Amino acid sequence: MRRCLAKVCLPFLILPIATGCSSIGRETLGFGTSAPISAGAAALGDGLIGRDKALKLSSEARMRALDAEYQALQFMPAGQSVAWEAGKVRGSVVPTQLYRVGSQDCRGYSQTVLRDGREAKTLGTACRTEDGFWRPVA
Repeated sequence: MRRCLAKVCLPFLILPIATGCSSIGRETLGFGTSAPISAGAAALGDGLIGRDKALKLSSEARMRALDAEYQALQFMPAGQSVAWEAGKVRGSVVPTQLYRVGSQDCRGYSQTVLRDGREAKTLGTACRTEDGFWRPVA
């Protein structure tokens, strides 16, 4: 009976878990598209890349730029850039030194986008929240 139960029920127990895993990391970005990104990148919302609406980047470029923002904030030492590229558009994110405001870790960062021979640079600040994610504050 146990063997039969395991053979019949196990696939039905695993299926929802496996199906759920395929959608982990799929977030709706603030600029109207759905793309697979990390939870850390999703926590940035529109990030710096979303501030410059005139850029009119593809959803892939925005996703890569947002992920680079997260990577720079989370893992890079001050001054070291994280590059990204999507088609003919490329950019980089450079974090500043980590500093503390009250009980929060914060850091400034810049996002530079190169498109059609033109450069657009945006500056901002993000702080790490209690849940460990970076959120833009300025």
